[in-house]
Amino acid sequence: MSRLILDKQALGVAAPGTQQIMLLVILALLPGTLAYAYFISPGVILNIVVAIVVAMLLEAFAVRLRKQQGLNAIQDGSIALAAFLLALAVPPALPFWQLIIGVVIMVMLGKHVYGGLGHNPFNPAMVGYAALMVSFPQTMTHWFAPDNPHQSGVFELIEFKLGASYLIVDTNPYWDGITQATPLEYVRSLRLQSIDTSDHAIQSRFLQSGWLPVNFAFLLGGLFLLFKKVIQWHLPVSVIGSFLIMSLMFANQSIPVHYALFSGALILGAFFIATDPVTTASSWRGRLIFGIGVGTLTFVIREFGGYPEGIAFAVLLMNLCVPLIDHLDTKVG
Repeated sequence: MSRLILDKQALGVAAPGTQQIMLLVILALLPGTLAYAYFISPGVILNIVVAIVVAMLLEAFAVRLRKQQGLNAIQDGSIALAAFLLALAVPPALPFWQLIIGVVIMVMLGKHVYGGLGHNPFNPAMVGYAALMVSFPQTMTHWFAPDNPHQSGVFELIEFKLGASYLIVDTNPYWDGITQATPLEYVRSLRLQSIDTSDHAIQSRFLQSGWLPVNFAFLLGGLFLLFKKVIQWHLPVSVIGSFLIMSLMFANQSIPVHYALFSGALILGAFFIATDPVTTASSWRGRLIFGIGVGTLTFVIREFGGYPEGIAFAVLLMNLCVPLIDHLDTKVG
């Protein structure tokens, strides 16, 4: 976060404190989060609450072990924001115990093993997400079906998330009756079966899934961050632009590009994840390169990889390249 403040000072922009920046980002996430809770499942609210509470407790424990000012570390809001992003990235149906494992990995391995805020080379939320995706691929690719009655009651949601692991282990058909794959996963499975994906019923699934209004709400929040000068345009434009160019050049044209753009986590990733100032490149040139890499890798993983969504792995791979990008940019500059 210190890198972001230094960048703003270099641009002649008043640099708010870390806590204020984190609060602005969380505020920008609220429209998308509310749309998510309404159109997809209110289970996301449960995930956010659990993730933030567990993350703050772990943060206090970690800074105490490192003999630092525990209260100051928690008050900066960085771990709350990371937990918020992780909770948005995982399915609302994810069992609580698996979410907690992801939070533990995020806090301990994604942040504090490197020395805490400002020293971590990888985006902590995406470290937790990637670990969950590799460890629990079944639950990480199941989402509540639209209009499912189990979305309405909070207690039913809690009961489901507390007992979902047993339903999966027992291969109970009840699980498949109330969940479904995301549109990206659905289309990917049809491609693997060599089924034509241009059918209107398939395209209507994108419209009915609820992801379009959710992503538009996250886009609104991202534009708010640009307006408040919390982030700069280089990363979101390069991420989305490179993804669109790759889609127009190489993607299956039977799937409209705007569906691919607004049906996954690309908008959330472009404005809220790739823009993490600690784990991205320092200069505007470096950020353009970083963003192009994230957008291109996201497309490649979606189109040719083993996962329907690639933004998390794309960000982590480009985090690895940041030292090289900064070094080459210094040579050029």
